[in-house]
Amino acid sequence: MKKQSIKTIAKRFFLGNLLAAAMFLSAGAATVTPSSDKAEVKYTGIDKLNQLSFNVKYSNPSGNTFTLSVLDENGESIFKSFYGDKQFDKTFKLPKGEVSKLTFVIEDGRDSFKQKFDVNIKTQVIEDVVISSKN
Repeated sequence: MKKQSIKTIAKRFFLGNLLAAAMFLSAGAATVTPSSDKAEVKYTGIDKLNQLSFNVKYSNPSGNTFTLSVLDENGESIFKSFYGDKQFDKTFKLPKGEVSKLTFVIEDGRDSFKQKFDVNIKTQVIEDVVISSKN
């Protein structure tokens, strides 16, 4: 059996978790774009502070005020704001591990436009620890 240091094991554990999270999150939410090209929600990864990062884009050529809401797995609002940008592009960061499902809702009342993006978040932890001793 090979002798491995705790530092090597910790490094593999961290990189394994990061890779597993990226694979599962990107599989579930890589780019969620329904039939319309007006709106897009994209998973962009995990930052240094261990936060999930999502990029939201919305093409609003008329410049109408629209609502962007982010809901948790229970349908409760964790963020809601009004915007009027013609080319909306914003990144949202949420703490990893605190939610298992998110719903992004973009709604423009004037154009009768409403689009929902469901994001399922699954994290898998793989631990591979080997300890050996030589006497």
